[in-house]
Amino acid sequence: MIKHQDIIDQISLVLSGEKSYDLPVVCVKYGLDNGDDSEAFKSKRMYITRRLKGKDQVVLIDIAKRIAKDYQSKELSKLLNILSPSGFFQITQITRNNIFSYLYSAGNIQGDLDLIDFLNRSWNLDTMPPIDSRYPNATRDIIQHMYANDDWNDEYLYEKYLDIFNLPDELFIHFIEQLVHPQVRKKNQEDYVNEINKHLMFDGYKLQITEHISGYPVHSVVKLFEGVKGRVKNLIFAADGLKPEIVLSDSISNDIKIVKNEEFCLVYDQQIPPNGLLWRDLVDWWAEKKVENVETKAIESELYFRLYKSLDSEPEKILFKAYFTFFKKKLGDKFPALIPQVYLHYDPYTIKQLEKGKRLLRQRMDFLLLFSNQIRIVLEVDGKQHYSEGDISSPKIYSEMVCADRELKLNGYEVFRFGGHELTRSDESQSMIQSFFDKLFKKYNI
Repeated sequence: MIKHQDIIDQISLVLSGEKSYDLPVVCVKYGLDNGDDSEAFKSKRMYITRRLKGKDQVVLIDIAKRIAKDYQSKELSKLLNILSPSGFFQITQITRNNIFSYLYSAGNIQGDLDLIDFLNRSWNLDTMPPIDSRYPNATRDIIQHMYANDDWNDEYLYEKYLDIFNLPDELFIHFIEQLVHPQVRKKNQEDYVNEINKHLMFDGYKLQITEHISGYPVHSVVKLFEGVKGRVKNLIFAADGLKPEIVLSDSISNDIKIVKNEEFCLVYDQQIPPNGLLWRDLVDWWAEKKVENVETKAIESELYFRLYKSLDSEPEKILFKAYFTFFKKKLGDKFPALIPQVYLHYDPYTIKQLEKGKRLLRQRMDFLLLFSNQIRIVLEVDGKQHYSEGDISSPKIYSEMVCADRELKLNGYEVFRFGGHELTRSDESQSMIQSFFDKLFKKYNI
């Protein structure tokens, strides 16, 4: 039976890998007191343990889950999986076992590669400790026992030595993606994908083609939530002056061109990664536009205020500022970019050339979050202009707004609306904003 102290010990073990001078900041990140900085230099394990003592088990488990994910801790994940009635892993041990039952029966798990080369796509074997003390690392260990002695089989290698059933979800998913990568297997790639998907679907996931290499499909594990079809193109946003005039330059590939006022807006022209557009991606892109070398903090600050400048109303500014205040430090490198004032793929100046002469009723989103190319979250902040002309309510304007919402939702977008009034209610608005994003991130496993 898992004891309260076991959770504390495992958390302390993971966090004690940090430098002593970093521990106070790390503890604050997980809601723990930072205390006296000099205390961390005496004993890191004791420093962490003192801050965990007195926490009830519910709080400890929540902290442990965050740490297990952030540090990719196999031992902490294993402990949490025992504690949780439904299991800790998103890809459950039942699904993992079923996938490997298929892999064992199909054989040739490493595909076209040498076993060591295949495993090194998921593990750094040269830095992994051996279980046989005669050898310096896992590479030599595996070569000796899988080839020279031939006293290990695939089951022992993956289940005992690599402990594949207790890997954090991110690492297990990475392994599955490598298993069907075209550099690993080409001939029967589709067979493996189809069989693995039969099991992943029960946990709400599937292998899906996300790109191609030399004509061969590359698969990523994605949530079964379908979202928007196709890749993000033409990300035009944050206009801080005159509205950009945009025309459709290629109706086949949906390429657009800004013909006027381009100097007032930003155009993100990089490919959106499989895990969505993160703040760090936007910062890197912004840094590349600079001729001189500038510190990252200065780049971030400049970009932040450039985006802030584009916001139209005080409620929008409150939402934007609160998002950064509550989540930038908390999520770190996994912090999704909140993109303001995003222009859709529309053509207001050559309307007659478009199919059936139609145009989008909504030409701009207040905010956009890209959790992947498919999962796109639209946030709208409503002022009276969304439902009235001046001070007179307008059923026509309101109807156009809800019609535009329907179109976005039917195309796979998620749309969430905020009333301008609810965002200006001081402390109440701050807790509401924090609660909303907490629930949103939980829904999409951010």
